[in-house]
Amino acid sequence: MKRMLPLLALVLIAGCSASHENASTPTSSTPQASSATVASSTPQASPTPAVSATNVPAELGLCTDADLAISNGDVESADTMRRLAVSFKNTSSHPCTLVGYPGADLVTAAGGVLVHVDRRPAAAAHRLTLNPGDTANADIQASAIDTASGKACPRIGTVVITAPGVGVAHTLNAALPICNATVSSVD
Repeated sequence: MKRMLPLLALVLIAGCSASHENASTPTSSTPQASSATVASSTPQASPTPAVSATNVPAELGLCTDADLAISNGDVESADTMRRLAVSFKNTSSHPCTLVGYPGADLVTAAGGVLVHVDRRPAAAAHRLTLNPGDTANADIQASAIDTASGKACPRIGTVVITAPGVGVAHTLNAALPICNATVSSVD
């Protein structure tokens, strides 16, 4: 066994140095985006551009209000937090993309804004492509406690939601405490 250890060490060192030499030498097997890598003597179809996960093809436009059906679940309670799940379903016959965060307001019965939930920049959210029939979800969370006074929120507001990138507001059949609120990106 003692004689095999130096031999094993020598094999490992030789293997490491061989792969180090190969790693520093450029090879021609690296894929190239240039059409110059296609041999001219072989007839081939022109290469199609690759689409990365962050790029959306131009034909996949942003979702419009006409593409989406917006609905909500029941208000869920956990200690002093209230959560409302909101769904955005693609009801069109074509894929469309949502980018950014939904807008949300808590309003009075007369429509006056009690709490406006600021939209985060669209750059902070990912692009989400919805095929026909697909649904994306977002959460609105509100505190039932006023952080300034430590007491229960005195009023409740009706939730008004706007889909990411869309300017049309939809009043939901749900109410949340008005002390403060946050909204998640669509997933």
